Amino acid sequence: MKTQLSKITLAAALAAALPAAAGAQTPLPTGGSAEGELTRESERVTSNDYYLDSYTVTGSAGDRIAIAMQSDDFDTLLEIGRMEDGEFMQMFVDDDGGDGLNSRLVFTFPETGSYVVRARTFGADATGNYTIEVSEMAPPPPPPPPIRIRAGQTMDGTLTMDSPTYSPDSYGGQDRHYALYELRGREGDTRTVTLRSGDFDAFLEIGGLTPVGFAVVESNDDGAAGEGEESLGLDSRLTVTFRDSGTLMIRATTLGGGATGAYSLSVE
Repeated sequence: MKTQLSKITLAAALAAALPAAAGAQTPLPTGGSAEGELTRESERVTSNDYYLDSYTVTGSAGDRIAIAMQSDDFDTLLEIGRMEDGEFMQMFVDDDGGDGLNSRLVFTFPETGSYVVRARTFGADATGNYTIEVSEMAPPPPPPPPIRIRAGQTMDGTLTMDSPTYSPDSYGGQDRHYALYELRGREGDTRTVTLRSGDFDAFLEIGGLTPVGFAVVESNDDGAAGEGEESLGLDSRLTVTFRDSGTLMIRATTLGGGATGAYSLSVE
């Protein structure tokens, strides 16, 4: 059942004067949905003039939820975080995780308690109607076994919101979805691995599996093109030489947290 929510408003003078004023927060229960409207009287961040409504979601450590925001009037953006000393501290963010320009953010509660969800516009000075809903999700399945890939082979895949994730040590932000491959070789073999995608900024990591997880040996964001080849743009490329005969692990992932889409992985 949908619940009509009152707009979170501030006085016009305060909205113009404060850089990031925090409004009231409306509880949004798991399994609930709501309709809202962002207007020129909504809470506003003046650094880039976007409007927002603030909600809270509550859960226990380990609970997993999906928050979806849709609008036919503007490009949506979802943020989740906590208030510290009166300021919103963002933990995760999603722009286009839903259909089209709509947002969908999957969140696992790190600790029991309440967290702030900001339903906002992506572009400056945009307004309009939207819906927001929270649904419960099952715990993520264990990561699938790595996929075997060989020299001279290209494999196509898709990262989705249900793909396994890991927390990056750098670049910050939301967990990254990934697919894991294994490449076998002999001592002295040299292989060039290329990750391409038209849907996300590709990020390529090569390493091995250890008792505490994936250990990165080499990584690449924007790879260099080969002789006579067009620029790789946001695609990734790594060239590695096997020091010993054995298996290397390849993690095909995204530079930006929460990104999804189709990709191709090739080994030459």
